[in-house]
Amino acid sequence: MMKSMNYENPGKRCGSRGFTLIEILIVVVILGILAAIIIPQFASAQSAARATAMRSQLGTVRSQIAAWQVQNGGQIPGGPGGTADEAIDTLIADGYLTRTVFVSPGFVWIWDSSRAELEIEYDPSIDPSIPDADGDGDGDADDVAVIRTW
Repeated sequence: MMKSMNYENPGKRCGSRGFTLIEILIVVVILGILAAIIIPQFASAQSAARATAMRSQLGTVRSQIAAWQVQNGGQIPGGPGGTADEAIDTLIADGYLTRTVFVSPGFVWIWDSSRAELEIEYDPSIDPSIPDADGDGDGDADDVAVIRTW
């Protein structure tokens, strides 16, 4: 079987050609549109994961405070009048927590040393990208209110 030859350019097969500039630009535009659709979904997922991680850490630290109190006759970790950092340092020193608890930017521990209660709040002045705590897809004042109820 004979190959058809291009007589204007010997050695080049007929019908084989590269992509035109227009075809490449169309592909690039399509990829850009797809990226614009997908990237915000990843940001939303990251925000929700950050809120979930902080809620989980809060639950862990609270349970370890309760365990520490049982083992120490109802005393308050960090002592009366202590701070959240002092209470957490006491839990670490006594082996109830294995490492310093990471606090995601914007989250602030609220420690009531008179009742040994730990809460968490979100301060948008520290980090304005409020995590999506209520699952509605945005970070707004509703999410800050939900974080306060944890």
